[in-house]
Amino acid sequence: MKKLLVAAVLALLAVLYIGYYEALEDGDIETILFIKKHPTLQMKFYNIHANDGEIRKVEHLTNEERTWIIDYCKYRLGIETDLKTQNNIETCSKK
Repeated sequence: MKKLLVAAVLALLAVLYIGYYEALEDGDIETILFIKKHPTLQMKFYNIHANDGEIRKVEHLTNEERTWIIDYCKYRLGIETDLKTQNNIETCSKK
């Protein structure tokens, strides 16, 4: 019973503190793991800058893309942003 409890706690900690996103590297899609800066049940993130060679303009982002960037910045980089300016996007594009 103790082993099961320990396994369950470790699994929960992994879900809360490990995240990933997919990036195109050398023609292959790779899964990039990272340790989250804040705990959340969300495990899969979208790094809008991982596959694009250029930084997107803030006024061209859809609401869904804006949410993806805000989540990525918060949990991957530890940056809280409202994504109102182009400078916010550039800050979140740094790895």
